[in-house]
Amino acid sequence: MHLIERFRENLFRQRDRWVLWTPAALGLGVGSYFSLPAEPPLWAGLFALLLAAIVAPFYRNKAAVLIWLPFFLAALGFTVAQVRTWSVATPMLEYKTHTLLLQGRVTAVDELPKGFRFVLDHIQYETDKRLPQDPMPSSVRVTSKAAGEAPVVGDTVQVKAVLLPLSPPVDPGAYDFQRKEFFDGIGATGYVLSAVDVVEHPQDNGFFFASLRHYIRQHIEADIADKDAAAVTAGIMIGESKAISAPAWDNIRLAGLAHLLSIAGLHTGVVTGWVFFLTRFLLASIPYIALRYPVKKIAAAVSIIGAIFYLYLVNFFLPAERAVIMVCVVMTAIIMDRDPFSLRLLAFAALFILLFRPESLVGGSFQMSFAAVSVLIAFYEGTRGWWEKLYQDKRWFMKISLFILGSMTTTAAATLGTAPYSLFHFLRVPIVSGFIANLIAVPIVVVTTLPVGIISCFLMPLGLDAMPLKIVGWGVTGILNVAETVSHWPYAAYHTNSWPLSLLLLITCGGLWICIWRGRMRWVGLLPIFAGIILIPLTPRADILVADSGRLFAVRGANNTLLLSPGRADSFTRQSWIEREGEDGSDEWPEDNAPAQSMPISCDAVACIYKSKGHVVSFVKNYLALSQDCVAADIVISDLYIDQKACASPRLLVDRRTLKYNGAHAIYFEKYGAITIKTVHDARGVRPWTGYRDINSDQ
Repeated sequence: MHLIERFRENLFRQRDRWVLWTPAALGLGVGSYFSLPAEPPLWAGLFALLLAAIVAPFYRNKAAVLIWLPFFLAALGFTVAQVRTWSVATPMLEYKTHTLLLQGRVTAVDELPKGFRFVLDHIQYETDKRLPQDPMPSSVRVTSKAAGEAPVVGDTVQVKAVLLPLSPPVDPGAYDFQRKEFFDGIGATGYVLSAVDVVEHPQDNGFFFASLRHYIRQHIEADIADKDAAAVTAGIMIGESKAISAPAWDNIRLAGLAHLLSIAGLHTGVVTGWVFFLTRFLLASIPYIALRYPVKKIAAAVSIIGAIFYLYLVNFFLPAERAVIMVCVVMTAIIMDRDPFSLRLLAFAALFILLFRPESLVGGSFQMSFAAVSVLIAFYEGTRGWWEKLYQDKRWFMKISLFILGSMTTTAAATLGTAPYSLFHFLRVPIVSGFIANLIAVPIVVVTTLPVGIISCFLMPLGLDAMPLKIVGWGVTGILNVAETVSHWPYAAYHTNSWPLSLLLLITCGGLWICIWRGRMRWVGLLPIFAGIILIPLTPRADILVADSGRLFAVRGANNTLLLSPGRADSFTRQSWIEREGEDGSDEWPEDNAPAQSMPISCDAVACIYKSKGHVVSFVKNYLALSQDCVAADIVISDLYIDQKACASPRLLVDRRTLKYNGAHAIYFEKYGAITIKTVHDARGVRPWTGYRDINSDQ
């Protein structure tokens, strides 16, 4: 009882921090909606309104309100997520089409290392009886490998293309590309088979910011000779980084510098900070204005305008939205003479985004950006007094030392805060390389790339941008050199295989407790964090993986290595499996009639036989193998259509029909001969973005 009383007293002493839990409660409802195995009826979300009506008569009872509020916020989160899905309702293509003649408006263009990629909306399809009966996508993303000039945003174009369904996850629990594109309004992807013919150029200024991005990118590419440096510069300045070559991107990713290409708090803070500083400096330089008007507040108001303009320029990138919301609140606080830096500010930004874009909760961008800022604010909030004492020293070398120390501390805190989410979504977290690379690269971006890049943008209409952009290019080349160097260091990054979402939630709860709570009890949050970290390496590994196409398989070999079926089929899935399941190494199993050596799998012309933990698995390639393997094998896997009645002996039969409905399979061999099967269908359920068909459909 004594401990309960102490906790209760502590809880009420920190009632000014209760509001910081509101995004967590709202996010609980949003997460609950996305975890459902089936789409609930629309009226289910109205449960939040029912809760509000029930508690309304008790609004004067503080205890009742406090008990009711978390449930209401969770129900509200569920409701906004459901309404968002209902309002988007993107038609999703379910089958590969034949060659179609498309006419539509270009809404986005990405330059690639080879060719370009663009998005079409307002699409008019050719009239053809072979088109699927379901509603066709209203917006698609197609890729052209041609060397011709890319279309301009706003153009109405005509092109021949083949459309493909969006790719489902490569295995249960993997990244859901379909869900992301559903909420972006894109219902299919595809590839171009002809030149892109421009039918009509835009007649209005509805694409001003897209045209401005294109204008800036053209100048960057013209003035910076190195293609990778130009692409990285465009990524840092305007968020267009798709043209970076694969080797350069791998170096950036391994060095922990990928966040520099994601327009977020760093970019928005630098841009608006320079706008604030220059505006205040210019106004303060004019005595008439400086003596009569609140220069600082005017600069804050101009910074809000600059932040909103920058958000439009980078096309409402999600981390940029969060950063701009925070900047606007900070500048508003300056105008109102309030303290602008606190976790309340971050909580407000999280609430705003969750209410209007609830799907962002399940994305790595939202999680990493808020985790980094939460840890930084909580850290400096707790150590503010210590830093203030140090900054009282007026000696110049102490100022420089503290700047370096502050940079190192900020980098370490941000890396620590984002580590669990980087490890969950990208399966790696930078260690030595990331720390050192960020210490060098971030100051270059803050002092050179962005400020000089902004100046070059203003000089572009005058044709004077060449020299500033060359300076920017030199800095970016230095960043690329740093990335290339540190990415090859030993222990550059810690890598792990995939691990369950439940452990990430456990770590997140501990992190929230440490950031929000005050006093010694905050360190209780270390318990769930350490528990999650300890359990990550204990995550069971699949013994067999089957791609949804039925053309790629993987099994566990000696020393827990991952053996993949030979060939070039499903190259993206192959690479993803190696990263997600091949931490102990990977290889290909032998070709037909090749000696298996120590591998637990052998192949002939009609099938491959895999033996592990007392189980016999047959990967059937030809119907000729069915008569024998359906009797001898415990599990039969094939990309053929197999009559289940004719092959009823195996404990598990996975054929083309099963794969079409259930998607990729992960099979686990448990103790005492038990078999656990996980599928993409089981992991996601039937939702508006999954597009599952009847298992008996052969279409």
